[in-house]
Amino acid sequence: MRSAITASVRRLAVATLILPAPGWAAERMVAPADMAKFAPADDYRRTDPLPAANPQPTGMVQDFRITEEADPEQSPFVTECDVAAADPGDETRPEGVAGVELAALDIEAGVRFCTMAHKAYRTHARSAFNLGRVEMARGAVEAAIAAFSVAANQAHPLAAMTVAQLYEGGVLPDRGVADAVPFYELAAEAGVAQAQLALGGLLTDGAPGLTADPDRATRWYRKAAAQGSTEAAFELGWAFENGLGVPRDPITAARWYTRAIDAGDINAINNLGYLYANGTGVPRDEERAVTLYRQAADLGVTAAMSNLGWMLENGIGTAQNVPEAVQWYSQAAGLGEPQAMLNLGWLYLTGYDIPADAGAALSWFKRAYAAGRTEALSYIGEVYETDPTLRDPVQAARYYVQALQAGDGWPARRGAGEWDGETAREMQNALFEVGAYQGPFDGAMGAGTKEAMDRLLARSQLGS
Repeated sequence: MRSAITASVRRLAVATLILPAPGWAAERMVAPADMAKFAPADDYRRTDPLPAANPQPTGMVQDFRITEEADPEQSPFVTECDVAAADPGDETRPEGVAGVELAALDIEAGVRFCTMAHKAYRTHARSAFNLGRVEMARGAVEAAIAAFSVAANQAHPLAAMTVAQLYEGGVLPDRGVADAVPFYELAAEAGVAQAQLALGGLLTDGAPGLTADPDRATRWYRKAAAQGSTEAAFELGWAFENGLGVPRDPITAARWYTRAIDAGDINAINNLGYLYANGTGVPRDEERAVTLYRQAADLGVTAAMSNLGWMLENGIGTAQNVPEAVQWYSQAAGLGEPQAMLNLGWLYLTGYDIPADAGAALSWFKRAYAAGRTEALSYIGEVYETDPTLRDPVQAARYYVQALQAGDGWPARRGAGEWDGETAREMQNALFEVGAYQGPFDGAMGAGTKEAMDRLLARSQLGS
């Protein structure tokens, strides 16, 4: 049933910051109905004349009002707001202001001075951003989003990045990934490599409300890579290896993976090993592939552990060593690598150079299915069909039908003589139950049964 499984694996780019999502208006207007609740019971209007104001000599009247024409950088409100709440990563903060981490932020001073600074200078982006940090520090997420959004719309890169991550994080029930994209774009256009990388990931994969756009994704990856992003270099290698947004070009993929490796990316080591194992874009060199897989496996890359196990199990590029392969499969499977689960299950099922253990095989196959590998259904069916202890033809047939429904054509490719007679009859019955078979239940896996399996497989491929 098995085929060679060494594979390159994409490491998803994930941006991380401190917060969750979007924003609405910076101020909330009180509705007239709300104002009516606070109307005094007595008539507060005066009918007698007000006393005359005390006149002051001309030239001595002072106007303390702050206007937008005033320089916010000279304002004591802005200065004190920066001292209390500036972000250490904010490149717009004044010289000499170190910034403070969110957990250490002086909330009392921040509320006082950042509120005054924002009221005095509505379009001063840094003050709005600092106010958003203050609101986050005291747990007022909605108010924080409002302030961050004001700053983002004034082209503050870190504020735009924060709003994007908040939207993507789903802190507001009516906002999601698609709403995050415009804010990521604001930050990305301002040169924030992390935003460029995040955009690349979202546009590569798509999301609810967001159509995948690999062409745009690759353009953002290029911009991030030009700024030295190791992750972007890896993603460009993946794009060229698989033809995502660019022509498929394994030679260029190998170059990008090499560049990522030189910058310290351990996942790229595994993927370059895959190219050498298959002679794709580079000369076929199985020994070098083993070296790269081992290097990545030692650094904790689970896919590399599984790939190294495959090479050891089959003696490719190294001496055959099934016990060591089992060790690597077990380590990878324990870390959640589904391919290693399948490989380990197969070795236990067949007893290939290790004691056969159908129970262990079944357990690993079921774990692989739970981890998303639908082909594990066929393996589970095979255990129930062939193992004398766990034999259960009804269960075997049901798992084979589920495999076909999931798009795995292995049951349909089996020859008529490869079926156990009782399992074959139960297979016909199971196909009948799902409306794919109308023939006799005779256990003869002839043309009618084969057509029923093909029909069921075709339905899965049509998504019906």
